[in-house]
Amino acid sequence: MSFFSTKKNKFLTKLQKQFNSNIIMNWSNVHKCILILILTLGVHFIWIGWKSFIFLNPTLWQWVNFSLLKSQIYFNICTASLVFVLIILCYFFQKKRWAETVLPHIVIAIFVNVMLFDGFLIGIYSPATIFAFVCISGLGLILFNRKTFYFQLTVALFVYFSLIYCTYNKLIPYAPLFSQNLLNHNPDRNFFWISSMFLFIMPIFITCFILCEVLLSQWRNQESFIKNLSQTDPLTNLYNRRFFNETLDTIQKNQSRYAIILMDIDHFKMINDQYGHHFGDEVLQRVASLLCSQTRHTDIVARYGGEEFIIALPDTSLAVAHEIAERCRLIIQNEILETVEHKNIRCTASFGVAISIYGIHINKVIHLADQALYHAKQLGRNQVQSFTDLH
Repeated sequence: MSFFSTKKNKFLTKLQKQFNSNIIMNWSNVHKCILILILTLGVHFIWIGWKSFIFLNPTLWQWVNFSLLKSQIYFNICTASLVFVLIILCYFFQKKRWAETVLPHIVIAIFVNVMLFDGFLIGIYSPATIFAFVCISGLGLILFNRKTFYFQLTVALFVYFSLIYCTYNKLIPYAPLFSQNLLNHNPDRNFFWISSMFLFIMPIFITCFILCEVLLSQWRNQESFIKNLSQTDPLTNLYNRRFFNETLDTIQKNQSRYAIILMDIDHFKMINDQYGHHFGDEVLQRVASLLCSQTRHTDIVARYGGEEFIIALPDTSLAVAHEIAERCRLIIQNEILETVEHKNIRCTASFGVAISIYGIHINKVIHLADQALYHAKQLGRNQVQSFTDLH
């Protein structure tokens, strides 16, 4: 059980770190803006790389509007430089209160407009544009405050559908970056067009997938940590009373036989009064650890309240339960505890043991163990007593 307890404590510690970690969801709005700007910078590098590749390969010029392509390379370089400056400004103003409110609107607007403009260049209802719009919308809603993003999304949708309307009615050209030679001859059968769409889609897909996986993992970790908090006593890291009762209820519903050990630290109030509550907490933690070291991995050890602990032992006879309780009593009795004043003291504990039989409710079995514990205290404490009247 000591191994089980150690693993459980390490697991809780790991969850605590992840719960309090600074993984994206807990970032400030300014840090999220920096993330979006870095993604924007990455998109520009992809654009510059794609356009430069075409520029250096004359065999591909037939598929693009070459004059627009050349001007777009310079435009992307200038825009990338502007985005880099914005990243520096965000970093510089990250501790300013106004930045938390103002910068998200500016950054989201820049990001959305850049994506819309690029989408217009390659085709406003091309697969890459539609995929990017859906992914970015979902990511924006996850990262930012809904009120902040909804305004930008509404504007973006208006612009997007306006471009679709104008393109459909031939008020503006469709996919002006590609040549009419490509657009008029089934682009979906053209390797250059298909590979270009793939190039635009994959970075967005991979980025969104990684970010969503990180966010979902953190949410899962938070849920797991909260669940463990609801089951665990924060001082001793043992199960709490509520979870213990739920587990025992499940055991009884399965009609399994079980034993109950109820334990109480002797004269605990005197320890608190004489050495202080901090030392009293250390005693509780040490006793909890000792109980776990003497029980089996199938047993359920819980703090039942104050200085009281309870152990459920599934499929265990009264004799075996009594033996386990005696081991626990001895190891607690022999444990040396050092106070703040460097004084060595020992503490003892009293134990009551009861076993379930068919038809008896959980509360009754615990009550019988409590009666046995009371009997142990009456007889002088630091001993194990079993309730055997039912047998």
